Amino acid sequence: MTSLCGRRLGEGNLEEARNTALAAMGFAYLLCLIWIPFLFPYTSNIFFRTLGASDPDTLRQAWLYNMWIPPTFILISFSYVVNSVFRCQGNTMIPLKYFLIANGLNIVLDPIFIFTFGWGITGAAAATFVGRAAGIVYLIKKLKTDSEIQLPFKPCIKLSMMPLWGKISAIGFPVTLSTASVALGMGSVNNILSGTFGPQAVAAWMVGLRVEDLAFNTLMGINDALVPFLSFNYGRRDLKRMKRGIRSGLIISTVITGGLGLIVCLFPFPVIQLFRPSEDIARIAANAIRITISGYPMVIYSVIYNALFVATGFSTFGLLTQIFRSLMIRVPAAHFLSGILTIDHIWWFQPISFLGAALITGLFSWILLRKLKRDMDDPKVSPSVKIF
Repeated sequence: MTSLCGRRLGEGNLEEARNTALAAMGFAYLLCLIWIPFLFPYTSNIFFRTLGASDPDTLRQAWLYNMWIPPTFILISFSYVVNSVFRCQGNTMIPLKYFLIANGLNIVLDPIFIFTFGWGITGAAAATFVGRAAGIVYLIKKLKTDSEIQLPFKPCIKLSMMPLWGKISAIGFPVTLSTASVALGMGSVNNILSGTFGPQAVAAWMVGLRVEDLAFNTLMGINDALVPFLSFNYGRRDLKRMKRGIRSGLIISTVITGGLGLIVCLFPFPVIQLFRPSEDIARIAANAIRITISGYPMVIYSVIYNALFVATGFSTFGLLTQIFRSLMIRVPAAHFLSGILTIDHIWWFQPISFLGAALITGLFSWILLRKLKRDMDDPKVSPSVKIF
């Protein structure tokens, strides 16, 4: 949705950008219907029994928690679309303030709902809902004063939106599959680590990943900001500015993400101790972090160019890269290295997979940039016609 909306704004077509946002919101609301069964204890119990739950109290707690999912997803859908609209207009502060309101209130209400009111895990879900609702009130207010694109909380869903749903799915579905491939790859590596070195290795890797998030999340934030910038300038047919944006993204990511990664690499233990691991797990996690972060330059390169793939409608390139990294390189590398290296050095499967992803990213970006140059040099070809 961000890619399409930003592209239409770059083309100067404000009305089509608004139609895209409305269609995206309607589509997201329809997808929320999938979770309707969790509102009812009977259908909720059927689902969780298939997962192996049988205790009546466990089933009841699962229902009480998950019945909050459908209404919360409505709020999440609205906030996602509205935050994307603001980012497409170059405003990243409003999405930031939304998350501060929603998450801040959630943090405050969690202990009150869980312990003071005695709601248990249901209180955690309720706190999330209230926090998101407060953030939605803020977004609705800001839509009226700070956005050229006005969106109602309750859009009129029409069949005429279906072509736009198809365009949104064409970009979004590969991104969804990409995320799924990461989960599948992680599970496969966990099995290898557990089978070869035991649960200690899995625990160390999980701790290491949480610590690395301190640096990696900044990179994902830069990626999120770069997508609307690139899509807007793609709509304007300004390839030079797109390249400058990519270059700036690489520089900023290297300084911020690379800098944080270097700090974590040099001083991992203060952060690791937040998770209170045993001494052995902390030592193994530190080794995993240091080896993994050595591959960050390749990660930065791949993530920044993935923003280009999404912004121009070629998210399939990102999907193929992710599958290549997560399943075709990382899993075999972990399996091979587990047979020849100790638990302190097995983690080289991470930089190896990063290198493979960077190489295929380089190939796809070279192909795409050549295509964009040809298309933009031809005044008869517009992005909207060429892609869709």
